[in-house]
Amino acid sequence: MAPQAACVHEGGGVERREAHHERERQRRQREAAGGSTEPAAEEATDVEAVSAADVLAGVEESGPNYALPTAREGQRERRERLRVDETAKQAGHTIVETGTHVEILGEQGLWWPATIAGREEDVDGRLVHEVEYDGYQGEQYWHMLDDEQWRRATAMPTPANGTNAAASTEGEESGG
Repeated sequence: MAPQAACVHEGGGVERREAHHERERQRRQREAAGGSTEPAAEEATDVEAVSAADVLAGVEESGPNYALPTAREGQRERRERLRVDETAKQAGHTIVETGTHVEILGEQGLWWPATIAGREEDVDGRLVHEVEYDGYQGEQYWHMLDDEQWRRATAMPTPANGTNAAASTEGEESGG
């Protein structure tokens, strides 16, 4: 089994780095062959000058070009999760899988799109779900979905105005 990297590189920076490595490899090959170290005329025209402000704006817009790998769930963690899920199921609590897209009804009467990031057993034995609202990455909130009005967010066919709608599924909306 191959060792897992400390982080997985992705995004536009990776493509630029790979292109740079390829240009350097070609330069070393020309140098080793005794030829000119200058790039061919057609290669020189492919170079594009970009200001640092443009590069930083692109990074700010798309985020960093790396993502930390997700650790595999260990046997102990899996057994604990299954135990908590079974206890919650027997008690009649709502169980939503991690990674599920939901919408939670806010105080203003608006549905807020979110993703279930995890779940744990609370001190009173009830199941609480860790929720990350769309557009608020890095900010987690804990909800007892039995006490909230919520629904699964499913992608509907895109209407003429270009927005996606969410549909409520049977049995998934709490009576709260």
